[in-house]
Amino acid sequence: MAHKLIITPFAHNDEDEAYAWYEKQCIGLGEELLKELETAYQKIANNPEHYSFIDERKELRDFLIHRFPYLIVYRIKVDVIEIIAVHHAKKHPLKKYGGK
Repeated sequence: MAHKLIITPFAHNDEDEAYAWYEKQCIGLGEELLKELETAYQKIANNPEHYSFIDERKELRDFLIHRFPYLIVYRIKVDVIEIIAVHHAKKHPLKKYGGK
């Protein structure tokens, strides 16, 4: 059974920025990114505990999408999965969230 996903405003902003950048590179590429993100969200919703922790408190996890260099940063709450960010994989994700 898939868990319910909540995408935070911060993560929506990340999606919008990435979409705009890819659309500027090539019309339609931003749409392909959004399709990849939707596929990734489904995989996370279906098996959220499968993916690696990225912090010492073992609260945040990430999922690397394959075609584009982005990580989806999320946390498992009691009854939902909270998508916190769609983060470029070349940048250190924890710096953005107050980690080391």
